[in-house]
Amino acid sequence: MKPALFVEDIQNAWLYDPDSNEDLRRSLERRLDLINETIEWFRGKGLPIIVGYTEDPEIGLLPGTRSFEVSDRLRVAKTDPTVTKRHANAFANPRLGALFHEKGCDTVAIVGLSASGCVLATYFGALDWEVRPYLIKGGVASNKEEHVRFAEDICDTLTLAELERAIRTQEQD
Repeated sequence: MKPALFVEDIQNAWLYDPDSNEDLRRSLERRLDLINETIEWFRGKGLPIIVGYTEDPEIGLLPGTRSFEVSDRLRVAKTDPTVTKRHANAFANPRLGALFHEKGCDTVAIVGLSASGCVLATYFGALDWEVRPYLIKGGVASNKEEHVRFAEDICDTLTLAELERAIRTQEQD
């Protein structure tokens, strides 16, 4: 198992724009510490972190705008590879699958937005690239908490401790 972290759609539009959904904003706010802890864990292990952006001209999510950019509260680095997407499934952009193969990664751990939309679509889209998907437990947000529970129930979900054990077990084998 060689995982990469995919940080999906944690853009300023969802945290700061006055028209964004308040429930979504609160859900994301509650999870930012764990998401940042996950980013730091991957960085500390020397594992890839890939940042995903949704581009949608109809709602003003365009490169170069404040709404499009990731929150400055997110601990991603300018050197982390990025993928822009126009569909819910980030793997619909072949650059994401190519990055996984280029970095020798066979597993994706997903954090971000939204549990019942882009996160689920990306989770299932990973399978088309022969990449094993996991959600980081407590690391996905939604405008409805029942959507978070649903996504975590139907997807394979790991805590960071469980991911650490899985990697360590594989290294010992």
